[in-house]
Amino acid sequence: MRTATAALVEEHWQAQERIGVRVAGQALVQWSRVNPHSLEESGAAWLALIRRERRRSRDQAAAFYRLYRALEAGHTVPPLSGEYVGETTTLGELREDRANQTDTIRTPEPDDDEEIRLDGFDWPKEPEEHHDRAAVASLVSQGPAKVRQRVDQADDGQARGRLDDGGFLQELEDAVDTAGRASAGAADREALRAGRDLIDQASKRDRRVVGWARVTDGNPCAWCAVLASRGAIYTSQVTAARGGRRKPKDSLDGRVRANRRPPVAREDLTRYHNGCHCQTVPVYSRNDFMTPQARAFDRQWQEVTRGMTGAEARRAWRRHIEASRGH
Repeated sequence: MRTATAALVEEHWQAQERIGVRVAGQALVQWSRVNPHSLEESGAAWLALIRRERRRSRDQAAAFYRLYRALEAGHTVPPLSGEYVGETTTLGELREDRANQTDTIRTPEPDDDEEIRLDGFDWPKEPEEHHDRAAVASLVSQGPAKVRQRVDQADDGQARGRLDDGGFLQELEDAVDTAGRASAGAADREALRAGRDLIDQASKRDRRVVGWARVTDGNPCAWCAVLASRGAIYTSQVTAARGGRRKPKDSLDGRVRANRRPPVAREDLTRYHNGCHCQTVPVYSRNDFMTPQARAFDRQWQEVTRGMTGAEARRAWRRHIEASRGH
């Protein structure tokens, strides 16, 4: 991966992370006003918050996609707004658009005047109703529903005689705090859903895309680190063009090493957990797609799991990553 592209990818996940962190903080404020007996009202307030930040995530993702594609493929696509801007643009204009969407100040680059041709392209529409349902279900299940369950247990007599017990009240308060943090994490993930989904769906219909790769945030979990360490996962068309299945990257003279990484499917790349700010990006070249961090994880996997296979290797890797994260 070129230095300029690697820097852009890192800036993208950081910009999306800022959205997630901001919405998580706002969700915590909303949580302090939750009444477990009126979840519909709580869900409506959360939904308004998530919708606003989803739009921001989607707009930022589109600006990133246009600039990233120009750098990687030498061509780009029209603006998300559908506004006609002619048949060409420049790298400078694409960088300016991205800076506006991310509220950042950009530094002029020597190649800002480079002309980039626009390919014909139809952006996928956001499935807003689907995203709304996912957001409400996620937020409610992660927080208010669990607290209401505890309250209902007290109301129906399962915990009768404990409502004035200090230990029970502390237990209930702890449950509320835990549920609030979980709901904030869900709000983070749901806000970023629109941007991630836009890149996923757009890249599936982009005729120049040959594969995808996972790019981690600065503090990935063990599974996300493995996904990143695999580099690119190529489309079936690219695999066919190469004459069949790709030879495992960690093979030697046809013999697969014992500590090979777990296989990764296309669907795995687009799964995210609460608090995860990793991203999946399209690949426009058949050359290996590896960020500096991905190469580091690749080396670490080989070292940490040497001589191991299966569950044993996964456990060793998880311990290594958790230790490096300070957990």
